[in-house]
Amino acid sequence: MTATATRGYMRAVLGDRDEALERVLRRSLLERGMPTIMIDDNAGRFLQLLTRLHRPRHVVEIGTLFGYSAIHIARGLPPGGRLTTLEIDPAAAELARENFEIAGVADRIEVLVGDAAEHLARMERASVGMLFVDGDKKSYPAYLKLGFPLVEPGGLLIADDAFAHGDFGAESDPDAAPDREARAIRTYAGAVGRSPLLFSTFVATEAGLLVSRKKHPDDR
Repeated sequence: MTATATRGYMRAVLGDRDEALERVLRRSLLERGMPTIMIDDNAGRFLQLLTRLHRPRHVVEIGTLFGYSAIHIARGLPPGGRLTTLEIDPAAAELARENFEIAGVADRIEVLVGDAAEHLARMERASVGMLFVDGDKKSYPAYLKLGFPLVEPGGLLIADDAFAHGDFGAESDPDAAPDREARAIRTYAGAVGRSPLLFSTFVATEAGLLVSRKKHPDDR
């Protein structure tokens, strides 16, 4: 089954996007010209389901863009749960805030603008129940180094674009190695896959999610 046929089959089974998501995509992509690099619908649904099942009190997202993945995560939060999403582009962050209002989830999301690494370095250790990495691909290894101590025992680390086969041209320095982003993603994947402190698996979304659970002292 081709990728197009697979998407059509999933849409037929799961139904269309709701009105709020359609409005968010329309105003972000068509009216504001944002790049079409957000997570696919099935990945969004998976993030929402995983958040509902894991029930983290605090989620951190690296890479907001216009807020599509954040909306799914926020919809899955338990009562009192909150999402902190990090975005380096002020214009994208402002658009995301508008979209959160449209989706009715603004009350549980904080958008921090600036370099993600700097924000991560200031966060409290073992204070995050789930960390979603979907920012600058070449920085994935750095995000893992900074983010791992923030995740509480039993918490989750999730990385998007884990198959490292997307088009990352918009993020690349023309003078850099052409596969720099893909190599960084593979470095991240190898690190979490080999770590005795993490249990990891791939989820076959269009770009691939790599989900890792941090070892808990009660694990056997």
